[in-house]
Amino acid sequence: MQIREILKKIYKKETLKTIYLNARFLLLKPLSILIPKKRLNIIDIRNILFLRHDRVGDMVLSLPAIRLLKKAFPYTSLTVLASVTNKDILLNNPYVDRVMIYHDFASYIREMRHERFDLAIDPFMTYELKPALMTILSGAKYRIGIEWAGRQILFPMDCPEYSPEKSFTEMMMELLLKMGIKPDNFNNPLILLTPDEKKEASSFLQSIHSNKRLVAIHPGAYYPSQRWHLDRFIDVARDISKNGWTCLFFIHGKEFPQFDDSVFKDEHNIHIIKQIPLRKFISILSLCELLVCNNSGPLHIAAELKIKTVSVMGPTVPAVWWPKGKGHIVIRKDYPCSPCNKAICEDHKCMNDISVEEVLEKVYQFLAGKTLPTNYSEGNK
Repeated sequence: MQIREILKKIYKKETLKTIYLNARFLLLKPLSILIPKKRLNIIDIRNILFLRHDRVGDMVLSLPAIRLLKKAFPYTSLTVLASVTNKDILLNNPYVDRVMIYHDFASYIREMRHERFDLAIDPFMTYELKPALMTILSGAKYRIGIEWAGRQILFPMDCPEYSPEKSFTEMMMELLLKMGIKPDNFNNPLILLTPDEKKEASSFLQSIHSNKRLVAIHPGAYYPSQRWHLDRFIDVARDISKNGWTCLFFIHGKEFPQFDDSVFKDEHNIHIIKQIPLRKFISILSLCELLVCNNSGPLHIAAELKIKTVSVMGPTVPAVWWPKGKGHIVIRKDYPCSPCNKAICEDHKCMNDISVEEVLEKVYQFLAGKTLPTNYSEGNK
């Protein structure tokens, strides 16, 4: 499909979305009379609810905000509503008092009948109303979220406005600033591994008899449009292994049900690791020198662990989802249709046009110890 046709489809979709959001805003506007604005009174806060019941990467990127929140309210009970997928990111986290697991909306409503929250925080960067409604159902007197297409009307506190030019972390900090919480210079990893988890990872490496430098490769991503071609990741792994490094190739069956384990049967320096628990993945990844991946949860885990990354980015909004900190190379194509934010793309040109050679060039620059600028990119944000 030609880019011109794709642009026409995107324009039509965006026009309809704009009409819907404007109409919705007009319908929500009268509610502002029923939900007057109020300032946060710290004395009132004893129990806090922080919503983060979505994906792994979102939880990882929210960790600095969670830490600052607990630091600002040290004597309160901080509850994080997590998903089954991302809950284990919070294991051993000293800043979280309780983790609630979100299963479905009906279960959430039932659970909220027994809770007494004073402050509910909706950090979702979306125009959807559901998370905002969930803060209302929490019964919290003080509620705050991100302003987008009238959502702010449902919150009694002043909300920061969403901007596609700001990173996820920046938006979280703006949310905290509205509560009077200022950022600090804390820069230590907030994913904390236990001695037993570290020992298990070391035992795994001994089991594969690897005494070489480790490169992790993770070809998965939540949406198909975010995934670079699997066969290209395979080619990258083969090339790296032939040059003396050990490759750990992480694969998830749900994303690649047709994956053939025999693809690396003649490659002694490549080890396939399939469908392991999240905490085990993190512990093994922590021993690697580099991660090659898509823009996905593992990318943000690696960034939190201060591990270098080379990633490919397709239809994702670059400023929002850029990896945090130093030591990251992002390869993307700056096409007119990108970012489209589509889950599935008919053309997928922004990913198809990223070659194996481009990725390998950046991988070897890192492995050779060459220094690149912070948040280096082959394309433009």
